[in-house]
Amino acid sequence: MFQPPSTQRFQLVGTLTRIRQEWQDAAGSSSLIEVEGNMGMLLADLINGVGLGIDEQIQVLGPELFHEMKDFLKSPVQN
Repeated sequence: MFQPPSTQRFQLVGTLTRIRQEWQDAAGSSSLIEVEGNMGMLLADLINGVGLGIDEQIQVLGPELFHEMKDFLKSPVQN
């Protein structure tokens, strides 16, 4: 379904805002400028946030990182 550019832009801004808020929550009281982050996780948040399909995800992440992220997200949380 075609969406006018203004609708797409509005959705993109909302998605990026949500991702920033999630990263801010994870950082706690630290500034995001000072936080060292996992670039792979940031890219995964972005591609999931904008709703890319599998082929597009592989293109953005590259096959190796795509499979690493897929395995990482499936693994149980370590405490």
